[in-house]
Amino acid sequence: MFSSYTKFPTNCRFEGQDADEKILLLLRAHPITNLSWIIAAVLLFLGPFFVPIFAGLLNFNFSIIPQTFAIVFLIINYLLVLIIVFEGFLHWYFNVYIVTEKNIVDIDFHSLLFKNIDVAPLRNIEDTSSSMGGILNSIFHYGNVFIQTAGATKNIDFHSVPRPHHVADFILDEAHKIYGRGRDAYHHPD
Repeated sequence: MFSSYTKFPTNCRFEGQDADEKILLLLRAHPITNLSWIIAAVLLFLGPFFVPIFAGLLNFNFSIIPQTFAIVFLIINYLLVLIIVFEGFLHWYFNVYIVTEKNIVDIDFHSLLFKNIDVAPLRNIEDTSSSMGGILNSIFHYGNVFIQTAGATKNIDFHSVPRPHHVADFILDEAHKIYGRGRDAYHHPD
């Protein structure tokens, strides 16, 4: 359920999925990409514990601040932590890349009120490429996959997915299966 790389997921459906369409690959950004909002949330959570220490170093007297202001500050701080965690998790969990036996689906979750879904038929896939750059990408083996489509169909990019070279190859192999089926269907020896 929380995996960033799932082959042949079960009990999983997406908006617009055909009844006979099977999901072959379900991808999310690598979990390490969540580190930025997790670190920010932890620092904000721990911040009020360190404020008295820094105030003592600066010879600041907390007794001049009314108690209600301190309580309001703590409430706002922890609400901000909650918002960062909630938004960060939703963004990671609902930004999904799906490869089915018919289509490539890119679901971009921008906020609770806006999402964008791009679908490209596998038969329109012309080429795939992948890239990994940087220390974290190399250590944790994640990167981007770029899918080039034919015609007016929008090109699709998968960002920060695990095993990008394997994903690009998997998509191209699935597209070739469709191309092979198409050629066999029209090429009958007499």
